[in-house]
Amino acid sequence: MKKIQSLRNAVMVSLLAGTTVVWGGTAFAAEDLQEFALEDMVVTATRTESKVVDVPVNTTVISAEKIAYRHYLDVADALKDVPGANVLDTGVGAGEKKIVLNGDDRVLVLVDGKRVNFDMGAASGRSSYDLKMLPDVSLIERVEVIKGHGGALYGSDAVGGVVNIITKKMDHSYGKVSMGFGSQQARDAKAMYTIKEGKTGVMVAASKYKQGYYKYKDVADKTTKRWNKDSDYENEKVSLKLAQELTDTSNLEFEYNYTKADGNVPYGYATTQSDKKTNNFGLKYDWLLKDKDAGYVQLYYNKYKFLSSSTLEEKDKGFEVQQAITASDNNKLVVGASYRNAEASNDGRNYAAKYNEKINNKAIFVSDQWEFIPSWTLDTGVRYDKHSTAGSKTTWSAGLNKKFDENSHAYFNWGQVFKAPTLDDLYYNAPGMYGNPNLKAEKGDTWTIGYGTKIADKTSLNVNYFQSKLEDAIKWVDIGNHESEARNIAHQKKNGIEISVNHELNDNWDLEASYTHVRVRNDNNDGNGYVRDTSYLPNMYRFGVRYHDDLWNADLFLRGGSGADTSGANNWNGDYAQKYVDSNYVTLDMSVSYKASKALSFYAKGYNLLNKAYAESAGAVNYAYSYPAQGRRFIIGAEYTF
Repeated sequence: MKKIQSLRNAVMVSLLAGTTVVWGGTAFAAEDLQEFALEDMVVTATRTESKVVDVPVNTTVISAEKIAYRHYLDVADALKDVPGANVLDTGVGAGEKKIVLNGDDRVLVLVDGKRVNFDMGAASGRSSYDLKMLPDVSLIERVEVIKGHGGALYGSDAVGGVVNIITKKMDHSYGKVSMGFGSQQARDAKAMYTIKEGKTGVMVAASKYKQGYYKYKDVADKTTKRWNKDSDYENEKVSLKLAQELTDTSNLEFEYNYTKADGNVPYGYATTQSDKKTNNFGLKYDWLLKDKDAGYVQLYYNKYKFLSSSTLEEKDKGFEVQQAITASDNNKLVVGASYRNAEASNDGRNYAAKYNEKINNKAIFVSDQWEFIPSWTLDTGVRYDKHSTAGSKTTWSAGLNKKFDENSHAYFNWGQVFKAPTLDDLYYNAPGMYGNPNLKAEKGDTWTIGYGTKIADKTSLNVNYFQSKLEDAIKWVDIGNHESEARNIAHQKKNGIEISVNHELNDNWDLEASYTHVRVRNDNNDGNGYVRDTSYLPNMYRFGVRYHDDLWNADLFLRGGSGADTSGANNWNGDYAQKYVDSNYVTLDMSVSYKASKALSFYAKGYNLLNKAYAESAGAVNYAYSYPAQGRRFIIGAEYTF
């Protein structure tokens, strides 16, 4: 491990040092962004490459081109531009960032198809994935977001959907460095370089983001304040990717991603220290590449360490094998199997009596894509899981897709849910918060109906309605005496609608807008029936306008939410507690870039330009947000491609 640490530090120093010397270098070949933009193709929806118009799911793709011209700081920044996605940010710096799809935070997060979700250590006491721990955006070819159930293909975590981070291919040599400076002592440095020599490809990247302090608009007196303690936030990332073409149709690939995020976490008017580290390793062997019957086997080992009041550590290891089989010209099968073992431990004894807990899961799955009549496709799937604590379960899925033309389709999909309890749910045991080893798995079903079309090559329209119903849904509930416990509540229902529109005014101006409504209700088995879950805003809005030409790209984005629950009550110590102080908010962001030459560009980004007081994550005490969003801030920088 010391050798890995030394290598990691060497990569970080050498790459980031390049940001100060590369400006005088020679430009070789600027990266061809269009080569990597595959917005009409996805692999996550069916586990094989398919056109979006051919799959019966609600899919959004963030392309490399979009990542480049909007200069996203991180993946969470990019996901905020996805219609129907709600990124919950618990504040600046080391605070958690997680994604909610279709009103559900049970979202599977993948990097190049490998699971990276945590099973322990979330600030809320339940597991989640912290988006700031993902690889740097400079590595990313595209992000595929599947909204809706993916359990028959991907297993336990894919209830609300799947986010798949797909990194760049190593098919030519190029490099990129950038440096940005901003408000509140923000600094952002990124560097990546790819070498392709013969049949060997190497990609190495590093980034570092720092922010010294934190300002926010106080919702009570409407003044801008600086937090009572510096955030001292740092986020370091190092990635290494090696690929070797063994034959014309086979490939071996190794991937390593490291992230360290540490600093102070604002909460109420206090702060706590939070340090997180991930070391993720992956090895993948592909065969029959570029063939319709391609297959692969991959191994992964993920290590996650979380230091707060004590040091918690999780180790995940597993493998997955998959094979595509063409049965006929209009029928294709995908078969596979997977195994995962997760283990949590800590020095502060925050887990149950053994202080070292494990879970494992074995699974097999089959998916069938059948074009039974021209332009009509039926996708069916079945999965069998055997979980060490939740038992065995067979889940089914079905999707029907009607393709009208290359730009229009209507679809319906349905799937069963089997969501096993996490390590936190089962074994967490800290003062005031207790896991429950007797928890049952969450079960139920979800369905989505939708329509997508492109009108006169100028306007894209997508509309869908979704619904889910779970039995034995797991929730951390108040059990009195200022304590909470993970329990199976009786039922949980979610339903909603998503509408998104993109319109090209002319060669230089584009518009985009979306509206999402989600209703979440819980039956807590207390005689009150279904009651609204007030942790989420029911209405989310997005509106953006973009100008672009050969030199300039400028985006202005309006985001908002409404319908938040502002009711409250005095808690155990007499403070007035709410979910939200205001029932709605509107905020405005911008992104501007200028291409000075083929290799050099400059950019500027502005967040919360209206300096609004609002919060994305629920929680307020005495009419003050526990997780207030940052106030107005800017970052400017330059990027050089060679």
